[in-house]
Amino acid sequence: MIILVRHGEATHHTEHFTGGWTDSNLTDKGRRQIEAAAEKLAKDFSSKMPCFRILCSDLKRAHESAVIFAEKLGIEKVEDFAFLREKNNGKAAGLKESEARSIYCPPPTLKELDHRNYPGGETRREFFRRTVDGMHKVADWDKENLIIISHKGTIQNIIFDWLGMDIEDVNRLNFSVDILPSSLSVLGINKWKEHAIFRLNDLSHLQAQEGFGIHKFKLSAIDALCQK
Repeated sequence: MIILVRHGEATHHTEHFTGGWTDSNLTDKGRRQIEAAAEKLAKDFSSKMPCFRILCSDLKRAHESAVIFAEKLGIEKVEDFAFLREKNNGKAAGLKESEARSIYCPPPTLKELDHRNYPGGETRREFFRRTVDGMHKVADWDKENLIIISHKGTIQNIIFDWLGMDIEDVNRLNFSVDILPSSLSVLGINKWKEHAIFRLNDLSHLQAQEGFGIHKFKLSAIDALCQK
């Protein structure tokens, strides 16, 4: 099982800085959003907690979110990885959105995979490969239970790869998924041994008090042993 969580609202959202590699913190609202998501997820495992690894981007807003999840779920370790960062926006990182516009390089079309929007930034292709190559290097997707706390574009890349799509397939099909702040998505292998999406962009924790209903999914059983 793979649980994907986007960090909560961050200061770059409210102070109008660029996102990407700008190293912003969670706002008070963002912390409340993540606490609600973590508390709701904990209700799914109130009787028995599976062995989860928590992997997160090393940017502050994602790491802060991961620490909250770890505390709520009783997981001792958070693993930070630079490959789980959002798309690198190069020289625009740390700039106000109004300042970044002066160095923005618009693509010729909306279908470009090898264009750099900002000097020193990544292309869509480079971003995709960095994300999925890093994931396959550090985790066994089909055999481990993972909670991955990261960013919109990074989570999108993970979902695309889970569905067997390369970035060229995504581009050709004009396909995307929306991933909002603090949202939770769940991937897993179903009883037919298919790679499935069980939840996508779920924000019900901001309204409801019950769990996410993870035990109702028709997941293929994965026996993951905790290594203390």
